[in-house]
Amino acid sequence: MAGPLSGYRVLEATTTVSGPMAAMVLADQGAEVIKIEPPATGDPGRYLGSSRGGMAALFAVLNRNKKSLPLDLKDPRELEIFKNLVKTADVFLENYRPNVVEKLGIDYSELRKLNPGLVYASISGYGQSGPYQNRKVFDPSIQATTGVSHDQGRERPENIRTIIFDKVTALTTAQAITAALLEKAKTGVGQYLPISMLDSALQYTWPDLMWSRTLLGDGVDHMGEIGDWFPIFKAKDGYVSIVLVRDDLFELVCVWCGNDSHTDPRFATFEARRQNGPALTAALDDMLANKTTEEICENLDAFGIPVARVNSFDDIPSDPQVRHQGTLIETTHPQIGEMRYPRPPMRFDPETPFPRSHAPFLGDHTRDILTEMGVDENEIKRLEARDAECAEARQKASA
Repeated sequence: MAGPLSGYRVLEATTTVSGPMAAMVLADQGAEVIKIEPPATGDPGRYLGSSRGGMAALFAVLNRNKKSLPLDLKDPRELEIFKNLVKTADVFLENYRPNVVEKLGIDYSELRKLNPGLVYASISGYGQSGPYQNRKVFDPSIQATTGVSHDQGRERPENIRTIIFDKVTALTTAQAITAALLEKAKTGVGQYLPISMLDSALQYTWPDLMWSRTLLGDGVDHMGEIGDWFPIFKAKDGYVSIVLVRDDLFELVCVWCGNDSHTDPRFATFEARRQNGPALTAALDDMLANKTTEEICENLDAFGIPVARVNSFDDIPSDPQVRHQGTLIETTHPQIGEMRYPRPPMRFDPETPFPRSHAPFLGDHTRDILTEMGVDENEIKRLEARDAECAEARQKASA
C-alpha cells in the first residue's frame, strides 16, 4: 500500500498555492493526481519565486507526486478528453474565479451527469456569490479582510510574511475532500464542496485571535489579546521566546538572573506584565544581556519554563530537534537538481519511498495518460506538437 488514498484519481485544475497544495496532500497520501494545466503557460506557480532549470522551487514542492496534462478546455476536442477523464475520476478540484466553470461547461451540475460519484471541490477567495465574489484575490487580500493585517502591526497594519491563508485553505480543502470520499464510500454518491479562503481563514483565526469578540453581551471577563502574551527577548547572541504566564515561573527567571523584578508591581502578576509589555521586554532584555541563547534554553528548560531560541531561516535545517525528527529531506529532481523540503507530517506507509515522483514539467505525462485512455494516436501527436510550440514560445519570451 502506498498510502490510504491509493487507488483514488484526482483531477486538479488549480494554480499557484491553495489548490496545488490541497492536491499535494492527497497525492502524498497515495492518490493519483492529474494536474490539468493551460497549454500556453501552465500553472503560473511554475515561475513564482526562486527557480533553476526552468522550474520554481515553490512549484516543485507543491506539485510532487503529480502528473501533468495540458488541455485547452475551450477547445471542444480537448474538452471531450477532459470529460472522458472525469468519468474515471473520484475528485475534481478547481480554483477558477466564480462562474468561469459554467462558461466552460465543467460546473458540478454538468460533471455529475458524467459521474454521479464525483467529489467536486471549488476553491474561491470570497465565495461563489456575494458582493466580493468577482474580486481578484491574493492571500494578503484575505489577511486584510479578516483583520489579521490589522492585528500584526503596531504603528500601521502589516501582513504576515507568509501566504498563510492560501495554505490554511489548502489543508481545509484536503480534509473536506477526504471526508467527502468517506461519505461516498458509504453512499456511492459524490457532492459539491464550495470552499472559500475567507471562511477557512476565519475558522482558523477565530478561537484565539477573536476570543474577545466571541462572547456577546455583558458579564464577560476579558484577558487582553493573545498577541500580547508572548513577547520575544534579546540575549547576548540572539533572541529567545520565553512564555511567562505563571507568576512563579517569572520569579524563577528573575532569581536565576540575580534580579528582583518579580517584586516590581508592574510585573508581579500576569495581568500586570501584560499591561506593561514594553517595560517587561526591556527588563528581560537587560537581565539576559550577558547570557547566550544556549545557556538560557538549557537552564530554563530544566526549570520547566517554555523556552525556545529564535531561529533564522538558515538555522532551521541544523536545529537539533528538526534533525532528530528527520523533518527535512534532501532529494534530487532529475531536471532542477538538489532540493530540500519537509516530508509529510503524517507517513501512513513509511516503507514507501518519498517522494514517489518529482514535480513534472508541463506536459510530461500527456502521452502516458492519453494512451491509457485510448485516445487516437493522431490526436496525441497533435497535442504533443502544440505543447512543443508553446514550450518554444515560452523559452523565447524568457530569453
